[in-house]
Amino acid sequence: MKHRWMIVAAILLTALLVQMPVVLNADLGCLLTGGEKVLDGGKLGVNVFEVNPPLSVYLYMPALMLARATGLAPEIFVIILVMIEIVGALVVIDRAAVTAGLEAGERSLATCLLAFLFAILPSAVFGQREHIAVIALTPFVAITAIRWRGLGPGPVAVVAGLGAGLAMSIKPHLALVAGVPIILAALRQRSLRPLFTAEACAAAAVVICYGAVLALAFPEYLFTYAPMVAATYVPLRMNLGDLLYFPAIVIFASIAFLRLVAPQHFKLDGEATPWLAAAVGGAASFVLQGKGWTYTAFALCMFAIAAPLLHVRARTLRLPVMIGGLAAIVFIGFCLSVPVRHFPPLEERIAGLVKNPRLITITDHIALGHPLVRKIKGTWAGNACVQMLAAGAMMQQRNPQLSQSERAKLDGIIDFERRQLLADLRSGRPDVILVDTYMLSSVPFDWLAWASSDPELKLELSHYREVEDIGRVRIFVDQKAISER
Repeated sequence: MKHRWMIVAAILLTALLVQMPVVLNADLGCLLTGGEKVLDGGKLGVNVFEVNPPLSVYLYMPALMLARATGLAPEIFVIILVMIEIVGALVVIDRAAVTAGLEAGERSLATCLLAFLFAILPSAVFGQREHIAVIALTPFVAITAIRWRGLGPGPVAVVAGLGAGLAMSIKPHLALVAGVPIILAALRQRSLRPLFTAEACAAAAVVICYGAVLALAFPEYLFTYAPMVAATYVPLRMNLGDLLYFPAIVIFASIAFLRLVAPQHFKLDGEATPWLAAAVGGAASFVLQGKGWTYTAFALCMFAIAAPLLHVRARTLRLPVMIGGLAAIVFIGFCLSVPVRHFPPLEERIAGLVKNPRLITITDHIALGHPLVRKIKGTWAGNACVQMLAAGAMMQQRNPQLSQSERAKLDGIIDFERRQLLADLRSGRPDVILVDTYMLSSVPFDWLAWASSDPELKLELSHYREVEDIGRVRIFVDQKAISER
């Protein structure tokens, strides 16, 4: 057991060293900025706007509070807290395995493999909401797999259920990851009992409590802002055909590898079935979200790799199989880590114009301003990261079958985004404004003309002068800031 936890410690240390310089990404940067606005007195849905539910912002509050208390960067505490979560999940899984009477060798394999999948596989996904949620959800899947074998996990199952409830509250789509295995168990047993285990009830209780908190503490977000998100952001999807090929490849590879390395577990009621079912749930979650972003595929990838490797037996391994399996894992890790640069490097250009600027963007893409503003030690001057709702509304309006009332509703959402941008310009007084020239990174679009179509916005923007355009980005600087240089 000592050797097993030494291996885990080595894996976590490796992940720590790798992640320190790279963990900050657009999504994390935007959520950290939103959290800082809330800590400064803002309220989600009132004067701080984020398309994701409130828990997405509050998830990073501990890191932000520790950062303010110590003066260190919050992303450092994001890494440390995720490491603590990983250890907690591994301990819960191991305690359930001990109670179930699993052999030491099987427990050691599970602990080391899951530590690798939690800490190393995520790569660029590390620290994002899906990463945190999948770690919290995995003990639930592990306990479902224990029950599948006719064993009991003990009272620690309740803790696993709480983690699953947290995961589903962070990302409701992940209910499919937890749900598919227990539905299969119910069908297998021809009983509803698997749907009402201690862990399932605990997970449901957390989700219900979170819903109540949303209604009581964030009514403006839930009843005013969220409907606008549902009308404009949620419908933005890739084509179904483009979404299906990656999960199909991953699931097929997982089944094929399981058949090669653990043929005794390759059957409908085999011990690997709950893990494969979780991977299928992850694939369904990926397709349902419809965005095609790599981090939304993390649950699919992690459980698809875990299913065969947790049941591998050394005596069945052959060198070609080992090489093929390693190549598949490397390929999946590459897919999760490949950077997609939508914008040219801007750090040095902006730092050369204004030192520690107050920055804002006019775009639907968060990667234009985040994590750029943190890298240049600037201040985000807005209360929203992007004009995503306006972009979604304008894309919806291209549908010729929309009724007049639907168009009027979308016009209201677009006007809402303009009003928020106007408020940000007046109260935030940015030194630098970055203006995109594309919508959804694929459609040429004049965001400056969109903003200037409002007379009040046009007046505010007249105080800024365009100093440079780099690729798809136009850089505007406050004329007072230019004169003070």
